[in-house]
Amino acid sequence: MTATDANGSVTDHTGLRVMGTDECLERLGGAVIGRVAFVHDGEIVLLPVHHVLHGTDICFRTSGNSKIEAAADHDPMSYEVDDYDVSSRAGWSVTVTGIASVVYDADVEAALEADDRVPWTVGDPATSVWIRIRPDAITGRELLPA
Repeated sequence: MTATDANGSVTDHTGLRVMGTDECLERLGGAVIGRVAFVHDGEIVLLPVHHVLHGTDICFRTSGNSKIEAAADHDPMSYEVDDYDVSSRAGWSVTVTGIASVVYDADVEAALEADDRVPWTVGDPATSVWIRIRPDAITGRELLPA
């Protein structure tokens, strides 16, 4: 359920400002680190990863077997980035949910490598792969300063 506040912003039931898709993508593109969440062996796994925004897809490189297995199985994954300023008590969060897959296309891999501004060490580069999360939903909320 959403409402419109006195400034004309759309807010959710808790009073957080609802961000549109374009703003969410802008925040995702400006962030470097986020958290990927998925289920592996019946357990929820939440891990920090470095990402590249490729269109609306979230892509990250990994040599971690659990992430590779989840992507190879086309499992659902979620990805989240956020920021919070303690002094102003303002912050935001963007969440992407979708289906994961391993990137096998050499042209897409080359584009991801070129777009990767600050690559993380991902173990043995010879065994690492790019994982892509194709979004089913992109949502964002912002806590404005009081």
